[in-house]
Amino acid sequence: MKHVFFIFSILLTSFFGFSQVTSVAHEKSYIEVEGSADTLVVPDMIYLKIEIDERMDGKTKIAIEDQEEEMKKTLIANGISLEDLSLSDANTDIVQVKWKKQVLSKSNYLLKLSSAKEVAMVFEKLNEIKINNIYIDKVNHTKYNAIVKEVEIKAIKNAKHRADYLLHAIGETAGKSLIIRQNNNPYPYPVMRTLAAPTAMQYDENGSSEIKVERLDIQFSKIKISSNIYVKFEVK
Repeated sequence: MKHVFFIFSILLTSFFGFSQVTSVAHEKSYIEVEGSADTLVVPDMIYLKIEIDERMDGKTKIAIEDQEEEMKKTLIANGISLEDLSLSDANTDIVQVKWKKQVLSKSNYLLKLSSAKEVAMVFEKLNEIKINNIYIDKVNHTKYNAIVKEVEIKAIKNAKHRADYLLHAIGETAGKSLIIRQNNNPYPYPVMRTLAAPTAMQYDENGSSEIKVERLDIQFSKIKISSNIYVKFEVK
């Protein structure tokens, strides 16, 4: 019986000893910091959404196919590759114009461009052939993923540097990382600014005046790509 009690005492002592070590381990000092980094880049992938409506010119219906052909010729004439033009949806929409008892259709296209200068030119040239429904659909950068990686590396290095200089003030240093968590913000779309040059007055064949904008200047602000990374370091 004494032998059994002795073994039980050893096991009980070992259990409490293990529990004590575990508790001490959980009470180790740590520091929590957040590192951040960002950079600005000019977008070089700009997607225009172009909507072509079947329209009436007097009593003549101008078909989508005819307008599409004219659009393609205009783009080619101005150095835009048709490889960057695609239908943005699979189906053509049908619009019922009730008060005129007409059924009109429309198609949406997506055109990829590489600069604000090209965007301004396309806006101007397509407006000349009465294709006016053009919008900025989305933007991106060809090296976006690589830039994100660089920014994230800078952010986590910034977190380590921050932990080191804070702990240095009390004579301690940061040890291994215990938790790393990314708190990245989605990068914002750039703001488009449209600047029109002074207008010129012209007259049509009937002598009526009409206003014409001579130049369309579109500029984009830069995309801000940022990263925020939370790190919990053990204190040595």
